[in-house]
Amino acid sequence: MLLMSILDSSTAPLKPAELFVLAVLRTGPLHGYGIVQEVAARSGGRIQIRPGNLYRVLDRMLERGLVEVAGSRGDGEDRRTDYRITPRGRKTAQAEAQLLSLVLADLLAT
Repeated sequence: MLLMSILDSSTAPLKPAELFVLAVLRTGPLHGYGIVQEVAARSGGRIQIRPGNLYRVLDRMLERGLVEVAGSRGDGEDRRTDYRITPRGRKTAQAEAQLLSLVLADLLAT
């Protein structure tokens, strides 16, 4: 089991949902429902993040400095918070993707 990120020993590895969220946010800020929809679309429907789970994932990512709030719009129940990837989130996603590409290349070679 991988216990640390390839970035440094103090950084936990990304969970699959976190990696998908970062991949989606690389194209620009999105609100929660937009993230859920885009993750489902990009994964061909194979990855479904429920809204309640998404906000736990986003809270964890906010704490780790991987994403930040880009702004809010609307009022009351129509209020939406947009999130964007941070430079640290971009660097972390790229490093994790490089590690995964090495693992996948090895699996595909056999």
